[in-house]
Amino acid sequence: ISLALVLSVAINEYVAAGKTYFRMVFLVPLLVAPAIAAVVLRLFFSANGGLVNLLTGAVTGTPSYFDWLGSEAWIKPLVVLLVIWRWTGWYIIIFLAGLQSISRDIYEAARMDGVGRWAILSRITLPLLMPSIAFAVITATLGGLQMFDEPFVLTQGLGGTNNSATTVGMYLYATAFTQLNFGLGSAVSWYIFAAVVVLTLAYRTLMRRTNAGEGA
Repeated sequence: ISLALVLSVAINEYVAAGKTYFRMVFLVPLLVAPAIAAVVLRLFFSANGGLVNLLTGAVTGTPSYFDWLGSEAWIKPLVVLLVIWRWTGWYIIIFLAGLQSISRDIYEAARMDGVGRWAILSRITLPLLMPSIAFAVITATLGGLQMFDEPFVLTQGLGGTNNSATTVGMYLYATAFTQLNFGLGSAVSWYIFAAVVVLTLAYRTLMRRTNAGEGA
């Protein structure tokens, strides 16, 4: 979300024409199925014949067989990398829509009063963009609670070394359909449902307060 916010502000400020092109480019990763993206990432970071190990061996002069996907320290950054690649563009679109809804007259009046760029960003842009930021944070959190495909394919359903890449969704699947512990699996599913309800209500409450403040 932070990366998307920085890129969307830069595009909105410094790209005079071609914003539609950027929207199309950043949305391309969403057209790729999560499982396919994870398979491609496995090809890059495979221990035997993976592109990263081949490049590492070419640089060092000795063959590299490092098990990136089996490493407890590296599997989480790889999942994060995949999620960032896939979803940053979506949040850029959300933030661009919010930025373009802010009247340019506000910025012009601030500049005429001698307000600097950082003050404009912190005191004008971010507060007026807060509904979009709140929506992005809530949807990203809900997506994290329900994430399954990417870590499942990357770890081949094993959850990584010492369950280092096991998400709540993967834990639910393993509990209910692998261990056949349907009672615990049902409890986990209710936990996910409760978290979704709480976060949705929190977002609605925040939006009501924001709208009430704007109305006042």
